[in-house]
Amino acid sequence: MIKEYRSVVLLMVVVFYLPCLAGNDFKNTQVTIYNNNQGLIYQSKEITLAKGLNTVRIEGVSAKVRPATVKLRFPKISPKVEVLEQNFLYDLVNTWKLFSKYTGENITFRLNTKESTSGKLLSADQNHIVVEVPDGSIRIARAENIADYEFPSLPGGLIVKPTLEWNVQSDYKGKTGAEISYLTSGMSWNAEYILVLDQKEQNFILSSWISLNNNSGATYENAKLKLIAGELHRVSDADMRAYSAPEEAKTMTARQPVETREIADYYLYELPQLVTLRDQEMKQVSLFDEINGKGHKVYLFKNQYLREREGPLEVVFRLENTKENNMGMALPKGVVRVFKRDVDETLQFIGEDRIDHTSNKDTLRITTGRAFDVKGKRTIVERERSSKRSETVTVEIQITNRKTTPAEVEIIDDIYDYGEIKKASHSYNRISSRKVLFPITVKADATETITYTFFRKW
Repeated sequence: MIKEYRSVVLLMVVVFYLPCLAGNDFKNTQVTIYNNNQGLIYQSKEITLAKGLNTVRIEGVSAKVRPATVKLRFPKISPKVEVLEQNFLYDLVNTWKLFSKYTGENITFRLNTKESTSGKLLSADQNHIVVEVPDGSIRIARAENIADYEFPSLPGGLIVKPTLEWNVQSDYKGKTGAEISYLTSGMSWNAEYILVLDQKEQNFILSSWISLNNNSGATYENAKLKLIAGELHRVSDADMRAYSAPEEAKTMTARQPVETREIADYYLYELPQLVTLRDQEMKQVSLFDEINGKGHKVYLFKNQYLREREGPLEVVFRLENTKENNMGMALPKGVVRVFKRDVDETLQFIGEDRIDHTSNKDTLRITTGRAFDVKGKRTIVERERSSKRSETVTVEIQITNRKTTPAEVEIIDDIYDYGEIKKASHSYNRISSRKVLFPITVKADATETITYTFFRKW
């Protein structure tokens, strides 16, 4: 029952409290969001200072601000202003804090019958309230019978929104510009890609959206938004306490090109339009326009050193991230969802994969699942110990393709560190100190057998 009248209590408190705080009429808001649940907030506004000691308070900042990163500047009058003290106020008002603060003080409550009672609050819980009325008698009322409560004012120390407060010594009198910046947790972004393949699985259309999540406990109106792709190192610290908020909402904005540029060893994506990021909101914006390009499908059979196994092969689509393929851009990490166009031109979902940050001229490798009709079997045919510290191993691999079209297959085998292939039935490439790659094409409804022998010592 307490929850039913909580909004009434807070609404009345706001009326008394707002005049005490500076408004959030920010002239400029910039938000930079990183991949690691972190954001950088920059805001500027006009503030009036008096000569001497001033208290500057800005409400509505992030509830998850990292206080050690907060910086207040007065760029036009910096030699005349000294910041003496900084406080982060986040003891937010709620029903039970009001009851706690007003225990032993006078309050007024009204019953559903419109009867009003005033007296000294002795205790309150979810079911009852106990009040000493002026004649000295004790009155106990059931919470379910109470319509609302009235408190004379907001107790000291409680605030409506997370607030930054500074004590500032000033030799300047008048209006001047102030800038605040800080790091906060509770903000993240990631890329979402949609890859549409044609019926032959040779041409594709790639589009992308950026998903923004703001769980910082603050709303940022008309912000210039920048996104940083890359893994920043940071020292972990405990999140500051945040107030509760409503269910998350999701909005989408129209397609507009995003500017991309390098910054240090990372990539920065800057949105051309101003964006409002509401607390507890997921927002999606377009990363780039649709791209038409060509892709390549292979079936992958990866094996460990002496392991025998059989089963379906992985299906992998490869896209060359080059200008020649209408791409050639820095692609942030994210999830790629793959669809294929059916004979009736409808789209069918065929799998998804997560990609890492992909640079220009790199190759995107997207695994969509395992093939139904393309299977592999690996067998250790012979293993002979040449000496106490060496051996010779013969391996046989069978690839069966039951499809009605040929299948391009790549077999990656582990021959241990610096193992040496002595003979092989098919050509191969050495791709690392311990791995070899056999690229083959298996005809429709056929089986291809690869055998090879390698020697290793230790």
